[in-house]
Amino acid sequence: MLVPDFAFYSTEIDPTVDPANASPAPATLVVLDQPPLFGEYDFEAGSVGRGSVHATLGGQVVQDFGVFDVDGRITFSDTDALSSDTVDDLQALWATVDGEYYFTDGYNIWKVRFPRPDGFKARRNLLFSHHGQDVFSYEIALIVVEKIVTYTQDCGLSLEVAAA
Repeated sequence: MLVPDFAFYSTEIDPTVDPANASPAPATLVVLDQPPLFGEYDFEAGSVGRGSVHATLGGQVVQDFGVFDVDGRITFSDTDALSSDTVDDLQALWATVDGEYYFTDGYNIWKVRFPRPDGFKARRNLLFSHHGQDVFSYEIALIVVEKIVTYTQDCGLSLEVAAA
């Protein structure tokens, strides 16, 4: 089984878990050099503190605004994992004002934005740099704009779930 690619790509094409082989090809495509070691998807991160409880003479009134797709946050990081070209490409995505991209982990797809100022951080490894190689550690934080979940299992059966 192949390890899935973690990739960012532009939204002018339909969502896909394999943007590198998409037809038509996306105008923007950034594939991470290797899958990240650390990460999480917190689908309720933005809902913390939303809603309220008001005391009244006879009890209380509770306002519950629920959970929305846009409450989600995705964070991941790795050490000594990116080349300078990939860092430059990710920096360009992060620097784009109001930029929205599809992000896939090879199984799921989200439409995301980079938060400011801490959406993308990269640090050069000085030991590798001293030996003529530019290798970077990184941290990426993403805001989920829309969740599009696609899971396909290749064993003769196929299951696809789309939420839009």
